[in-house]
Amino acid sequence: MRATMCGLCCAAALLTTTTSVQADHYEVFLVGGQSNCDGRGQAADLKGPLTKWAKPQEDVPIAYSCSTLRGAALNSGGFKPLQPGWSVAPGKNRPKELPSGTFGPELSFGRAMADHLKDKKVALIKYTEGGTSLAKDWNPEVKDRLYSAFLDFTKKSLKELKDKGHTYTIRGMIWHQGESDASLSAEEYQKLLTAFIARVRTDLELPDLPFGIGEVYDNGKRDTIRTAQKATAEKVKGAFFVPADKLKTSDMGTHFDAASQIELGERFAIGMAKTIGAR
Repeated sequence: MRATMCGLCCAAALLTTTTSVQADHYEVFLVGGQSNCDGRGQAADLKGPLTKWAKPQEDVPIAYSCSTLRGAALNSGGFKPLQPGWSVAPGKNRPKELPSGTFGPELSFGRAMADHLKDKKVALIKYTEGGTSLAKDWNPEVKDRLYSAFLDFTKKSLKELKDKGHTYTIRGMIWHQGESDASLSAEEYQKLLTAFIARVRTDLELPDLPFGIGEVYDNGKRDTIRTAQKATAEKVKGAFFVPADKLKTSDMGTHFDAASQIELGERFAIGMAKTIGAR
């Protein structure tokens, strides 16, 4: 009798544990691009007014991965709390494990979107790699580069949510890239970016997916890219432009510093919230 009672108790405990796992619906946002989207903001600089960004945000999960184009690939190992460190610099500065010491616009973008969508849960899927071009690396027509890997990682991450019993809606994507294409004409880059947006929407079966385009920093040599980014945002329905004016860099004209990465993410969120009709 005692053994039977123990067995019933164990079964009841197991049932309680199994049924207590909460299934949620997530508003998913995609994050993609090269180094300023991967992020070179230094976590060590999150001091003073920026201190709050140094802590994990338990209510906003993120799945992150870089590619193998610039060294060993690293990823978050599934969805983890949003925090500094889901970022991988290439070359000699490439970390051996995550979280690293850098971050990108996802840190404040995710927080701001969660605040805009107060009655909903927000999740991010970030796939980025520094030093990569749209003409070659991200071009959907070029095989075995970043686009197919980005798509695979996105679908794998979405499957993880589904396998855990969650549901989701992909609400939008933010994109910051262009420094590596500075030699292209405005017409060439605009054509590539327009095609990229269309392909993402087609492959994810989301024809009206909102798409945020972050402006590259004006170092006097990227006018064609900046012109193309603005023109694309104006002509592609559901796309919006995020300016880089008054943002600062930590390396004489390319990578945004910590405070500017926070500001950039918040600007992305303002544009996204307006586009999807969130308050």
